[in-house]
Amino acid sequence: MAVSYNYGQLQAQIAFELGQRTDLLSIPAGSGLALSPVQQAIQNAIAKWEREHFYFNEVEAINTCNTSKGVEFYTATAPAGSPWSFIAAQIHIDKIWVLISNNRYSLNPRTEQYLSDTSLNPSVQGQPIDYAYYAETIRLYPIPDGIYPITIEGTQRFSTLQNSSDSNSWTTDAADLIKAEAKMDLLNNVLKQSDLAQVQKNLIYGDPMNPQDQGYIHALRSEGVQRPAQLKARAHYF
Repeated sequence: MAVSYNYGQLQAQIAFELGQRTDLLSIPAGSGLALSPVQQAIQNAIAKWEREHFYFNEVEAINTCNTSKGVEFYTATAPAGSPWSFIAAQIHIDKIWVLISNNRYSLNPRTEQYLSDTSLNPSVQGQPIDYAYYAETIRLYPIPDGIYPITIEGTQRFSTLQNSSDSNSWTTDAADLIKAEAKMDLLNNVLKQSDLAQVQKNLIYGDPMNPQDQGYIHALRSEGVQRPAQLKARAHYF
């Protein structure tokens, strides 16, 4: 079973494994930084990997949202707290489905420019066939002429770690990956020890001199392949 941490424990473990560098747990005086070097490295690591597909961050939000008659744009802020709000702000979209007369149809991904050029008359409405994602807003075309259930597939961003007691799948399921990535960041960019950073890189991607050592990324992806599809993570508002 993988080691699990909360945010504070993960910071302490990284500092310890770097040679008990507790100085990296504090914001340097006069630096103007908002985070300590260890905190920043953890956030950098999560930002790097959060759009990758893993079993714990995949979302299949089945019939979670409904279109509204005459509504073309569905944003991250209006209506606040709605499933549309969460999806527009927190999900990297792979596919959108619409349910029409009990049949599921995949919407065609388009650019915002394409829909702007195509949707000339805002009074024209119909069953949606296209979508675009732009500025944390999902745009549908044609403008829906009624209420249609929507399914979203993609990967979700988890809430930013802030308090020491905070945890999410990056500090539990993927703790080894984030820990190694954060240490590699610190060794390269703060401690200037690129030789030791390479050791962490090998832990992440595998040792090129030892094909049997395939690294944390391979292990996480393999676990996702081995798990049944019905065990995909669901969005937290379910």
